Amino acid sequence: MSHTWIRTEQDVKDLIRGLTLMGTGGGGRPDLGMEYLLPHVQSGKPIELTPPEAIPDDAWTCSVFGMGSIAPQRTLSPSERRELGYGDWIIPKPMVEAVRELESYTGYRIEAIVPFELGAGNTTAPADAALRLGVKIIDGDYAGRAIPELAQTTPALRGHTFEPGAICDPWGNVLILKKAASLPVAERLGKMISIVTKLPDIKAPCAHAGFLLKGREMKNLIIPGGVSRSLEIGRRIRRALEKGEDPSAAAAEAMSGWVIFRGRVSRKEWESREGYMFGTTTIDGIGPHQGKTLKIWFKNENHVTWLDEKPFVTSPDLIAVMDLESGEPYTNTVLEEGMSVAVLAAAADEKYRRPEGLALLSPRYFGFALDYIPIENSLGSGLFF
Repeated sequence: MSHTWIRTEQDVKDLIRGLTLMGTGGGGRPDLGMEYLLPHVQSGKPIELTPPEAIPDDAWTCSVFGMGSIAPQRTLSPSERRELGYGDWIIPKPMVEAVRELESYTGYRIEAIVPFELGAGNTTAPADAALRLGVKIIDGDYAGRAIPELAQTTPALRGHTFEPGAICDPWGNVLILKKAASLPVAERLGKMISIVTKLPDIKAPCAHAGFLLKGREMKNLIIPGGVSRSLEIGRRIRRALEKGEDPSAAAAEAMSGWVIFRGRVSRKEWESREGYMFGTTTIDGIGPHQGKTLKIWFKNENHVTWLDEKPFVTSPDLIAVMDLESGEPYTNTVLEEGMSVAVLAAAADEKYRRPEGLALLSPRYFGFALDYIPIENSLGSGLFF
């Protein structure tokens, strides 16, 4: 069993860089990720990532994560907040409080927290909560990337429900979700609550604690090693820059993937709807991709691409965008027209390439009349150059 330690400010920066890339356009804000983890290492408290197999079979585990659209929005003034019935933040760490509420409701002691997904916010926030609660943070997650919906997690694929769950935000709203009609309904309930939470301030976390599982169940469902892998990806990007090498090529190699496009963002269309950020990014090719166009459709995360209007790489395979020069990955919140970028792609975990995974994370699930083609087949069919 190999434990990974995050000891320095540089480790935190590398981790968040890698997590942002693995977040595939979503997964939370890198700046908030820094706020979650930096205080721990700056105070001399290293962060331990525990391998799943180190957790006892009978130990209770849960996930805690933020919900809501990643679309940018204006922060309301204090007077505007008061007019709507909001005061100041009175719960400074909603994710910690959500786990405590789940423990109080169920009577179970949580011994480890499993990241719901990989992402700069939704991996670092549960790590912060675990450290403050004095429990283990698991080196792994339930998606192997970032995903927009509860029903797309590996526990959901095996029939596990999110509830009982606890929901908490900084304004003082605390709820227990005893039972939902289905996971899609639980998702809609959570997203609607997140709209209320984030209306005054997009940075306000709408924390959800759920997927209460024994250690033996967690080990059968988790995609292991994703957090330490993200740390290594971040390090590889930084080291490439220090050597004057191509950061996108280094990142692609580290994630066992490919650089599928280089270009300049010529158009970004988006809307915030139903608690998600939907949109399409258009990238005009430069260098060897001059004269070609790549389009990326996203629902929080990147899911479907077209190369010169022909279907190309799609979910469940990973699609990520990073700055061509600095190597910093972009979430769809901050990606803007005019930016020069590299688009990377990598194969999804095998759990998502099976029929039950494809039913929830392939193009047809998102409403596109397209069959999923594994990335290695797309790249070998002449579409990749």
